[in-house]
Amino acid sequence: MSAVARPRFFGVAAIALTAFVVIAFARTYYLRPLSDLPPLGVLMQVHGAVFTAWLLVFVVQTRLVANHRIDLHMKLGYTSVGLAVLVVAVGFAAAAGAVAARPVRPSGLTGVEFAAIPMTTITLFAVFVALGIALRRRAALHKRFMVLAMIAVLAPAASRLIAWLDLRAQATLVQLMVPALFLGWCLLADWRASRCVHAVYVIGGAVILASWPLRQMMGRTEWWQPVGEWVARAGAGLI
Repeated sequence: MSAVARPRFFGVAAIALTAFVVIAFARTYYLRPLSDLPPLGVLMQVHGAVFTAWLLVFVVQTRLVANHRIDLHMKLGYTSVGLAVLVVAVGFAAAAGAVAARPVRPSGLTGVEFAAIPMTTITLFAVFVALGIALRRRAALHKRFMVLAMIAVLAPAASRLIAWLDLRAQATLVQLMVPALFLGWCLLADWRASRCVHAVYVIGGAVILASWPLRQMMGRTEWWQPVGEWVARAGAGLI
């Protein structure tokens, strides 16, 4: 039997995921004008604005469903699709720009090696959103894929917290624990609702967690080098 989580869970989860991202990026983006950090470039400002818009739509969509306004949810869905495409496009551009701007990362990875990390993050987001859209008429699958899409892009927010709280020595652990905690919450919600968990969470969650060490390994492989170099060259033309 498929797990059916309580309707209010998805609304609460959307708010929690959004709050985590906003808090993590508070110093470096939302409250940046109040800090001593230099101004962001145009590309990063656009990236931040587009993703903030996605966060707002994500929360609104879950509230519409919770309030049984499926008609408005479906109408806003067309806007959501266009915004998701924009998030992916601008996300790739911003990641490429960041790779070009910092040839060596604090982790010791070169920019070319590091490129595998954000590119994997954005790809996972794109895949989960695409699956959610394709299966929009199957609510149980649709809403879980959309939640997984958000969990998949928590890595940048987690990295901001790592730098903010000076947890670099525990960086890998934190990067794994953040999505693991949210995924565990999703599994618990399913289990409490029907004493079983949905396969989408199990498979999708495993992919997200396994991708973190794999993307770091991938960045160091020979076959990734030309891909990473292409990303760096593309990013150099954007900054």
